[in-house]
Amino acid sequence: MSGLNALFSAAFLILVVASVAVTGSMAVLALIDFLFRKKQPGAPGEESPLDQVSEHADEGNQDERNDAALARLHAEQMRKFRTSQGAL
Repeated sequence: MSGLNALFSAAFLILVVASVAVTGSMAVLALIDFLFRKKQPGAPGEESPLDQVSEHADEGNQDERNDAALARLHAEQMRKFRTSQGAL
């Protein structure tokens, strides 16, 4: 009985070490990816949707301008999503 108990204990410890190794490697690889990821430059002369809306917004409340900018950004993202039917 003692041999069976030792076998289960050893198997459990091996699984714990393996799970720690996998989790640790995932975290390290994510950090390496984050550190070496290159920022995608925008096209020359292109403005972000938030800049475009804030320039054309009426002289009103800041919240209304922010809401308009978010609505326009959301609409643009939804148009991009609808054109990519491969996600379905």
